[in-house]
This record gives sequence, C-alpha cells and structure tokens, in this order.
Amino acid sequence: MKKLALILLPFIFAANIAIGQTGLQKHNPLLDFNLSPSHNDKINPIANSSINPKYNWNVNPMHNDALNPSKNASISPVSNPTFNPSTSQSLNPMFTNALHPKNSLWTGDFLFDKDDKLIGFISIANQYIMLSFNSTGDWTGYFVRSSYGETFNEFKLDGTWTGRFLCPDSNEGFNLFSSDGEWTGEHIK
Repeated sequence: MKKLALILLPFIFAANIAIGQTGLQKHNPLLDFNLSPSHNDKINPIANSSINPKYNWNVNPMHNDALNPSKNASISPVSNPTFNPSTSQSLNPMFTNALHPKNSLWTGDFLFDKDDKLIGFISIANQYIMLSFNSTGDWTGYFVRSSYGETFNEFKLDGTWTGRFLCPDSNEGFNLFSSDGEWTGEHIK
C-alpha cells in the first residue's frame, strides 16, 4: 500500500498543478488582453472615469461615509464579527481549508500587478468577504464588501482597515486603490 502511494504521489501532484494552471489560464491578462487594464481601456480606471474613485465619489470611501468602515460600523469587522475571518471559523482559511489556495480543490480569483504578473490569490469566502493571499499562498488579509454596490475595503488580519479598497472594473474584476484614491495598478481577475 505504501509503495502504491509513493508511485501515485507524483501523479497527484501533477494533477493539482494542472488544475491550478487551468484556473489561472482562464483569468490570465497576459494571455487574454481583454482582462488587462493595460490593453483594455474599459477596465482601466485612468482611461474610464466611471470606475475611478477620484472622479466617481459614489465608489470612494473617503468621500462616501456609507463605504467607510471608520464611519460605518456595520461594515467594520472590528464592530461586526460576522465579517471577521479571524473570529469566524467558516470564513477562516485555516479552519475552512477549501478557501486556501494550497488546497487542491481551491477555486478563486487571482491578483495581478500593473504589469499583469501574478502576485496573489483571492478566495471568495461569501458574497461579503474575499480573502487575500500572497503569491506563495500565505494569508495576508481580507476584503469586506461595503454597503454600496460592489466596492470592498481591505483589512489586515487583525481587523485594521488599510485604507485601500477595491472598485469593480466593469468586467467582472476589480481594481485596487490606495486610501487617497490612486490606482495601485493591482487588479483582480
């Protein structure tokens, strides 16, 4: 039985890599320029002011109190523990292993930098919470949906708001902005 397990181990490992690569291929802006803000003005917040929080304050937490977790306690994981993966086992990838990108059955989205290089993984815990992992699969933080539309605020693992936030890119992805509304170049597909 041990010999069989040792023989099958490389095949299982290769299958897991193939599953992960298939998911990345569907989301990869280097392979599909429609997914790249560098090549598609519709999803580029510099070219499309309707998805840019500097010009559309409806999606900017610094100008819209309903989106700001410092002013709206209902969307803050510190005051609303149902949005806190550190205190909710069903949202925590260390307890709910299917949320962790190192799990062979993981499905999720990918975080890319301004050059469309993979820099992280995003797990959709539920309609309100997205978990963020770096490129090596370490859990780094999470995003909580604001009370308006599809914007999400970024939090550290301890529940501290980073000031950064996600805005939809009008094509089923997101762009990440700094606290002053500047696009970081990072995007989720």
